[in-house]
Amino acid sequence: MSSDTVLKLLTLFDASEEAEALLNVLRNAGMVVRDTRVEDEEDMTAALEENTFDLVLAKYEIPLINARQVLEITSRLGRDLPVVVVTGDKGEQSCTEIMQLGARDCVPLNQPERLRHVVAREFEDLQNRRALRRAEIMLHETEKRARALIDSSRDAIAYVHEGMHIYANKAYLDTFGYEDMEDVEGMPIMDMVTAEDSPKLKEFLKNYSKGNTEEQTLDIAAKNAEGEAFDITMEFSPASMDGEACTQIIIRSQVASKELEQKLNALSKQDLLTGLYNRAYLMEQLDLLISRAMDGSVQGALLFILLDRYDEIKQAHGIAGSDLLLTDIATLLKEKIGHLGVLAHFEGPGYALLIQKIDNKKAEQVAAGICKLINDHISDIGDKTATTTASIGISMVNETTKRATDVVSHAERGSQLAHKEGGNRFSLYNPAIEDLEENEQLSARAAQIKAALKANRFTLAFQPVVSLHGEPGELYEVLVRMVDDKKQLVMPEDFLPAAEKTNLTRFIDRWVITRAIKVLGERHKEGLRSRLFIKLSAGSLCDEEFLTWLAERFKAARIDADSLIFEINEETGLNFMKQAKAIVAGLKQLHARTALEGFGLEQNTFQSLKHLDVDYVKIHGDLIRNLSTNVENQEKVKDIAETASSQGKQSIAAFVEDANSLAVLWQCSVDFIQGHFLQQPATELSYDFEGGI
Repeated sequence: MSSDTVLKLLTLFDASEEAEALLNVLRNAGMVVRDTRVEDEEDMTAALEENTFDLVLAKYEIPLINARQVLEITSRLGRDLPVVVVTGDKGEQSCTEIMQLGARDCVPLNQPERLRHVVAREFEDLQNRRALRRAEIMLHETEKRARALIDSSRDAIAYVHEGMHIYANKAYLDTFGYEDMEDVEGMPIMDMVTAEDSPKLKEFLKNYSKGNTEEQTLDIAAKNAEGEAFDITMEFSPASMDGEACTQIIIRSQVASKELEQKLNALSKQDLLTGLYNRAYLMEQLDLLISRAMDGSVQGALLFILLDRYDEIKQAHGIAGSDLLLTDIATLLKEKIGHLGVLAHFEGPGYALLIQKIDNKKAEQVAAGICKLINDHISDIGDKTATTTASIGISMVNETTKRATDVVSHAERGSQLAHKEGGNRFSLYNPAIEDLEENEQLSARAAQIKAALKANRFTLAFQPVVSLHGEPGELYEVLVRMVDDKKQLVMPEDFLPAAEKTNLTRFIDRWVITRAIKVLGERHKEGLRSRLFIKLSAGSLCDEEFLTWLAERFKAARIDADSLIFEINEETGLNFMKQAKAIVAGLKQLHARTALEGFGLEQNTFQSLKHLDVDYVKIHGDLIRNLSTNVENQEKVKDIAETASSQGKQSIAAFVEDANSLAVLWQCSVDFIQGHFLQQPATELSYDFEGGI
């Protein structure tokens, strides 16, 4: 499940601790969860009638409602809403009975990891069902519009299924001399050609249906209802009619301008630099292959061929020289492998070869041959020569393939992996293997983070937060960097995602807070009343010992807690609302301040301020970038600043990059700004706050 996808849950539990424990398992697995809790039949019915949910998570039985009633309600309302029932630890209830009533699964309370997989599976299935319904509606509407266009078209068009006519427009009927559709419905397409050309059409249709030909047109002698012969060109393409797969046939008369038409058609398919097919034509052919592969009778492969060292050659020989290289390699490929399939030039050093009727093993053999072919070749560039190699990515096309763009993306990704490994090789892109490698990388990064924590290999950076209205005081945001075993800095975006997925963020938070308190203590001894913003992760929000630990740190350091402002991301706060409220309330008791960062993009964004009584609101960077030219964002920023002010909170604009945005922010009554326009993050707290902006 994508971390960007919100899972809207309706939960029924009598013990909130049980529900929160299960929800935390889902959140720690990277799911973004919105939870609505109900306790009885009336509340559940009202919630379902007023809102849209993705899944119901219900305990087998709670005081006011049981699983049977939950299933009856979802069935009565006619919702496609998966229900997962959580049973007691011993699982004494009958899961078979529950699932016969319509539950999607039944999971014991003491198996939270199994529940995580069940929820992910059911959510994915629900999304697929919704996508299918949307596609069916779109298909129905598209077919309606297409039929209207076909009926009004001057081209003769027919649809054929298993060799029989199932639909034809008026132009088609007129071409063959029939009055209405009833005259040709069910008539074999073979009856529309002369006896002499009947074997020709039969052989073409046989090869076309099996994917044995790349041709989509056939010149043939047709005959009309009176038996009179005339020459036509048939154009074939996969189609559907009333949800049934069929073949569309367009009839074109053979006229004197056919030669010119063929030339224009060839030019529209050609890459002018290399003489190969262009990207648009290859994508068209890839779409056709995907259509044929849907029933499992045909499969194919796309090989993305990326030249290695292209930038180096371009720099050495110039643009004209690099173009000569591309043309020379194109000629080589066309001569040696052009017969295998559709060979196209994509862009720059990228070529693609689309092959039908090929399996993984043969595709790898072809890729290995291409690597050797290019490696052994010497290209003449003017009076010089150049050699290169290729990194090739392979993406298979079969009945599971959905989109041409996915095939290309996977093939390009495979070529990039081959290039990273040194080039002159190929890589068969396998999503399952890629996921496994990602998990291995995650484990390696987690081990690196643990080692850095143990060896104290983290460091802090500070970025000033400056008042637009001359408010005195020094404010800095604290940012963390990791130092790897080679003493290289690792930026947060490279290690924090892994830390979140492996539940290590709370340990990083504690390191940052401990170090920040020490920095503040040193500043205060020097008479500098600095204050620091520190980010809190979801791990710290869910850490029941965090507030106690923090209170002990304050006490030991004898530091004024008011000097620390703890930031909670708005999305994180909404996902962990109960924990966030408790943390904000606890921090206030300790006299520390709080802020809500990344604010302003969530739907009903001001709702979070009703639940989280913070001191500062830090506006999301997406609303600040290009602010001077985006009127809509200007209105949003102004609204946020004014709402915050009316509630006694101060607003901060992060990611300020230019003076033009600064002027707009001042007009919007924003209180503070932060960003590279002022100063990039630095290891020292050295910004001149008294010097002004």
